[in-house]
Amino acid sequence: MAQPARSESASLRARVRAWDVWSTPRLLLALLGGVELLTLGAAAYFVLTSAFDGQSIARFGLLLGLSVAFEEVEARVEHFRFRFSIGRYNDMTSVWTFAGAIVLPAGLAVLLIVGIRLHMWFRHQRRSGLLLYRQAFTGASIVLACLAAHATVQALGTGMGMSASGAPVLAGVVLAIIVYASVNHLLVFAAIVLASRPFKPPAFFRSWHDNALELATLGLAGLAALALLYEPWLTVLVLPSMAVLQRGVFTKELEMAATTDAKTGLLNALTWRQLADRELMRAERESHVMSMLIVDMDNFKHINDTYGHLVGDAVLKAVADSLAHELRGYDAVGRFGGEEFVALLTDVDVMGSIDVAERLLARIRELQVPTCDGDDVVVANLTASIGVACYPGHGAEIEDLLHSADSALYTAKNAGRDRVAISGGEPGADVAASFAS
Repeated sequence: MAQPARSESASLRARVRAWDVWSTPRLLLALLGGVELLTLGAAAYFVLTSAFDGQSIARFGLLLGLSVAFEEVEARVEHFRFRFSIGRYNDMTSVWTFAGAIVLPAGLAVLLIVGIRLHMWFRHQRRSGLLLYRQAFTGASIVLACLAAHATVQALGTGMGMSASGAPVLAGVVLAIIVYASVNHLLVFAAIVLASRPFKPPAFFRSWHDNALELATLGLAGLAALALLYEPWLTVLVLPSMAVLQRGVFTKELEMAATTDAKTGLLNALTWRQLADRELMRAERESHVMSMLIVDMDNFKHINDTYGHLVGDAVLKAVADSLAHELRGYDAVGRFGGEEFVALLTDVDVMGSIDVAERLLARIRELQVPTCDGDDVVVANLTASIGVACYPGHGAEIEDLLHSADSALYTAKNAGRDRVAISGGEPGADVAASFAS
C-alpha cells in the first residue's frame, strides 16, 4: 500500500516542477505575487469592514444577475471572440465591475468581481489553456482598479447615493473611468515589460479600434452605474447595447482573421490581390503610375535551421513591422507566402520605388530579433532582396507586374542578394543612378 502512495507523491512533485510559473522571470513573479497579496489583503479588509444594507445587496444581485444572464445568452459569441482575439482580450465584464465600483460598498464590489470572474472562468476559460497565475493576476488588477475607482467617487461624494446630481455626478464618473483604466493599464503594462525582453511598445499599445471598444464599454458601465443610482431597473436596457457592441466587435475580429496573415499581421495573399486589382483599376482610370515590390528574405532557411521555426516566425514579424512602418498607411502590403512579402505603392514612379526599396533594405539590415536563448542572443545581420516593377511600363495587369517583379527579384538574388533590382534593369545599390542615366 505504501508503494502506490509514494508513486502518486512523486508524480505530483513532477507535475508541480513542470508548471510554467517556475520559468517565469523572477521580477515578473515578484510583481504578480505582490499585486495578488496586496489584492487579497485589501479584499479581505473591505469585505470584513464594509456595511451591507438591503439596497446595496439588491444592487449587487442585479449586477451579478445581469452579468450571468448576458454571458449565458451571448455564450457562443463570447466563446468565439475569445478564440479569435489577438493580443489583449476585452471581455466587456467591466460594464458590471466598474458599475459596481461606483454604486456598491467596496466589500460588495470585490465580491461582485469574484463572482463575475469565477463565472467567466467556468463558462469560457477553464479549458482555454490560459495559465492560472496569469488569470489570477488579471482578476487582481481588476479588483485594484475597481477599488481605486470606488475611492475616487467616494472622495468626490458621487457614489452609492444621490448626494450629488447633474454635472458633478458626470464628472465623478468620468474621473473614475480614467482612474480605473489607468490603474488597470499600468499593472498590465508593468507585467508585459517584465515578461518581454526587450519590451516593444506595439505589443501593449492597442489599435484605435481596441481603445474605442474599451472606451465604449466603460461608457456603458457609467450609464449602468447612473441607472442603478436613480432608477435601478433601467440597467436592464444596457443589455441590448452590449449585445450589439459585442457582435459588432466579433464581426470586426472575423474580418481581421479572414483578411490578415496570422504570423505577420499583414494582408494575406488573397486579400492583397483583391486590393491590388482595385488599385490597378483606379490607376488605369486616373492615369496614375504604380509600383510593385516583391521582398524576399535572404538565407531564411538558415535562420530556421539554426534557431528554430519560432524564431523564424519572430523574424518574419519583425520584417513585416518594418514594412508597415516604412511604407505609407494606404499602401497595400501583404505576405505572399513563406518568407516573401509584396507591396503595392500607389502614385510612386520608378525612381521613387527604388528609393523606397533601398530604405527598406537599410531598415532590415538594422533589425535585431531576440531568440529563446536569452536577452543577449539575437538574430542580426538580416538581409533581403527586392524586385521592382512599375505600371504601366512593366505590365498592364497584376499578373504581368507580379511576373516582372519576380523576375527582377531573381536578378537581385543571382547578383549576390541584399540589393534591389528593377525589371529590365541592372541590380545593385546604384540601380537608381544607372536607371536615371
